[in-house]
Amino acid sequence: MAGYESSSSSQVSSLSSKYKNDYYQLLHDFEELHSEANNVMNNRLKGLNNWLENRVSQLESEIVDLKTDFEHLEMFYSNSVDCSEKQLAIKSYENCTILKSQVKYLLKTCEKFTRGKANLEVVLAYQNCVFGKDGLGYYP
Repeated sequence: MAGYESSSSSQVSSLSSKYKNDYYQLLHDFEELHSEANNVMNNRLKGLNNWLENRVSQLESEIVDLKTDFEHLEMFYSNSVDCSEKQLAIKSYENCTILKSQVKYLLKTCEKFTRGKANLEVVLAYQNCVFGKDGLGYYP
């Protein structure tokens, strides 16, 4: 019996060492895969970050340009235009919006008339020419 116990304990120790080696190999492979995934994700995020930084710088330069344009307009109105001319400019802007809405309305109306004309031409094209109109009360 003593021989049986020693052989089983040696088998258990060999199995446990085998599983330990497999565990360490899996752990090593996992760490490599994890580091590789982090590198890929970091590269992707760096590219996105660079694009966003470029976009932010473009927008900042656009804001600076718009501010300077606004300041020039503000200076123009404050220096060369008195209050009545400012009000006239505002009224002309309001008039422009009214005129734009009227143009839209006229375009829609014109479109309706052109569609109606096309439909009328189709109906008139389908009419038949009748020569025997004697019984209808038609007198040539």
